[in-house]
Amino acid sequence: MMDAKNVSGVLNLLQRTQELQQRSADLARTGDLESSSITTKFSDDISNAIKDINAIQQQSAETKTQFEYSSDIPITQVVLDSQKSSIAFEATLQIRNKVLKAYQDIMSMPV
Repeated sequence: MMDAKNVSGVLNLLQRTQELQQRSADLARTGDLESSSITTKFSDDISNAIKDINAIQQQSAETKTQFEYSSDIPITQVVLDSQKSSIAFEATLQIRNKVLKAYQDIMSMPV
C-alpha cells in the first residue's frame, strides 16, 4: 500500500534525479568524471524505487482479486489501490524520462 512514506520516497527520488542531472552536466563540463559513488547510490535508489512500485502494483492486483472472489473488500479500497498503482507507475515513467533526457543532453555535449 502506498502511504506518505512511499510518496515522499518517490518525490525524493525525483529531486535526486534532478540534482544528479545538474551534477552530471557540471562534471561533463569540468571533465571530472570520478563519480562512481554517485552512480552506485543512484542505481540503488532506482532499484529500491522500482521494488516499491512493484509492491504497490502487486498489492493493487491482490486487492482486485480479493474483491472479485469475496465481498469483504470495499470497492473504494479497490479503486484507491488502483489509483495509487497508476500514480506510482506514472512517477516511474517521469523519472525514466528525466534520466533519459539527462543522458541525451550529456551525449550531445561537445567534447
